[in-house]
Amino acid sequence: MQKYKTILVDDEPLAIDVLIHYLKSFPEFEIVKTFTNSVEAFKFLHTEKIDLVFTDIAMPQISGTELVKLAQDKTQFVMVTSFSEYAIESFELNVIDYLLKPVSFERFSKTIERFKSSVTTSSLSTKQDENATFFIKEGDEFIKVVVEDIDYIEGMKDYAKIVCGKNYYLALKTLKSIEEKLSSFGFIRIHKSFVIPINKVIQYNSKSVLVNTHQIPVGNSYRNSLKKYLEENKL
Repeated sequence: MQKYKTILVDDEPLAIDVLIHYLKSFPEFEIVKTFTNSVEAFKFLHTEKIDLVFTDIAMPQISGTELVKLAQDKTQFVMVTSFSEYAIESFELNVIDYLLKPVSFERFSKTIERFKSSVTTSSLSTKQDENATFFIKEGDEFIKVVVEDIDYIEGMKDYAKIVCGKNYYLALKTLKSIEEKLSSFGFIRIHKSFVIPINKVIQYNSKSVLVNTHQIPVGNSYRNSLKKYLEENKL
């Protein structure tokens, strides 16, 4: 069973008790810790990986909204408060849900389903990215190419040579059009005739890069931007 690490933050202990009681009906949620002090919660969130946080909004020192802004990106939040005027601000922070006290179990259950649905969507999106494919036409056939398998793409006028290890495919596409399609997967132009996946670069010098066993030239006009990119990403 998938376990979601959860913490509860509220300066009212009774409010925490209610959420603990509700969460007992959902065994996939593990309550790692509870906090009545938002500063302590903030410190904890920066040392531990937490999937979901239920937090009050109006708290001394660090408010619930500040906690969201300061937290790590992958942590998701549900805002719990007695004040309806915080609703707009909460949703602008892209939180999972906004619960108004006193929270009913029925309403709480909908929040749980909303969180689980968001996790599933995110997981599917990541999986699709990792296994991304596209089809190219060779003659009368359509061939599926796995993005992860591509070592480099070479532009040849109106054609593009897509090299995957020892195999290659010729697509009736311009290099620019393929570069645009693959840019979101970390492919960049390093020469007027070459596009490469930056995560496959093994070695770099001012004249070429090594991608797997392929030595790819670096064009003069692309040298500075490539060097800056590699330095920023500590390759």
